[in-house]
Amino acid sequence: MTHRVLVTGAGSGVGNGIVKALRLGGLPLTVICSDIAPLNVGLFRADETVIWPKVEAPEALDTITRSLKERAVDIVLIGSEYDLAFFAEHRDRIESETGTRIVVSPAETIRMANDKWLTSRFLVDNGLAHPKTFLAESLDDALAAAAELGYPLMLKPRVGTSSRHVHVIRDEASLKQIYPGVPAPIVQELLDTPSAAFKNEYTATVFKTASGGVLGPFVARRTLKGGDSWNLEVAPFEAVHPLLLDVANALPAMGTLNVQLVLTDRGPVPFEINARFSGTTAVRAHYGFNDPDMAVRHFLLGEDLDLPVIGKGLALRYMEEVFIDGVDAANAADGFGKGVVHAWF
Repeated sequence: MTHRVLVTGAGSGVGNGIVKALRLGGLPLTVICSDIAPLNVGLFRADETVIWPKVEAPEALDTITRSLKERAVDIVLIGSEYDLAFFAEHRDRIESETGTRIVVSPAETIRMANDKWLTSRFLVDNGLAHPKTFLAESLDDALAAAAELGYPLMLKPRVGTSSRHVHVIRDEASLKQIYPGVPAPIVQELLDTPSAAFKNEYTATVFKTASGGVLGPFVARRTLKGGDSWNLEVAPFEAVHPLLLDVANALPAMGTLNVQLVLTDRGPVPFEINARFSGTTAVRAHYGFNDPDMAVRHFLLGEDLDLPVIGKGLALRYMEEVFIDGVDAANAADGFGKGVVHAWF
């Protein structure tokens, strides 16, 4: 029997990582990709495709519910962070009207994880390691926080991803200059200076089962490029395990929790929590922690999951091309035939 899995965010790195992981998992699947625009690469690698409105659109709930029912989708895996709050809010209605399983954490968890100020409050309230963080609703607030923290420090938006509007601020003049361009900013302790070499920054993931059990963690030391994990060193890094398990046990979640942290002189300190699949999903799958496959097996098929056996190694990332031959931009979306990826190496 083939299971019908829909992955949102065909144009995102996360969405494409989910599809890669599903292909590695070995289950008989029909992979359906959705997106809000037709020229996104995942649409040309999936078995089936669908264009949906933005989730903020008035017609989104009715359109998406009808589409899931018509396509007999068994389970939805969310590859676009913009879809998380929508599916968390409407999960009960969608599941009852379609029979489709929606893999998404509770709405309160999504709200916390999407907001870096609320994330810092969650860590404080649960007695977990945390970076010193201040709301900066005015420039005076930001300057007061800087006086307490000292320079350098981080200036970043409460809500955002891929390091957009994230700045390392090294002096007061820079803070005054950059502050007006950062939406809903916070000021935060700088845990480590960003580097193109492997240093002290890690990305880590755990998987929460329906009964609240925790599988993992998967841990990788990383470098960053354009706000994304770029090169990764996968190894046990056991010093960060207790923290990750404490975070997972304190947080209501369904499936994947991704934690970004820095290993400091005072131990591991998390600075971001993502209640979703992340950009390193395919890397995790290669090294034995295949959370999209685990989600299908556990939340759709009801399988009990064994502890993953996680390998060790390096993941070096690069850009790739998908070629859709014989079309132009105006008609490329007609039928969504699969594109070509060359075996270059």
